[in-house]
Amino acid sequence: LSQALRWSQTLDRWHADHERSGYYLTASDSRDIPMRIRGDVDEAVPSATAQIIIALVQLATASGDHALYEHAVGVSEAALDRVQDQHYGQAGIVHAAALAQRPMKLLLYDSTGSEFVPVANRVPDPRRIDIVLGARKSPAERQTGVEIDRSSSGAWLCIGQSCLPPFRDPVTLDAALRAQSQH
Repeated sequence: LSQALRWSQTLDRWHADHERSGYYLTASDSRDIPMRIRGDVDEAVPSATAQIIIALVQLATASGDHALYEHAVGVSEAALDRVQDQHYGQAGIVHAAALAQRPMKLLLYDSTGSEFVPVANRVPDPRRIDIVLGARKSPAERQTGVEIDRSSSGAWLCIGQSCLPPFRDPVTLDAALRAQSQH
């Protein structure tokens, strides 16, 4: 996480626009480029802007960095404003903005390794970051503000900035994850 946070700072330093509402494809110190453009249009893969929004949202969700999350939402809103004037190649930004609206984090403490992790794997969700916790408190866990009771296996599902009560039963977790994936 610390390396990813440093990469996001490097992205901001060299590629952010002056309003911090998005990013350019070329670095700010590129002297041989007559005009800096954004990567808003999808080609064979989602646009660079879409990929950046998704990466920022996932990093903010995993790290618990609320300021980074707010920045990612601002970048997605600015990108959505720009795509209103486009007529093609914008599905990536629309998808990324939808992910930014409702990110999820699933913290898993599975003392046996066979109860909760397989449930999370069976019910994937592109909005969700899954973090498997060890026996000791991790940096990601410290930043969530969620107190993890390691007396037995469990799962904690956080949607946006709110966390549901812990799941202590894999069947109940399965039902909750399936219900969330339909929203």
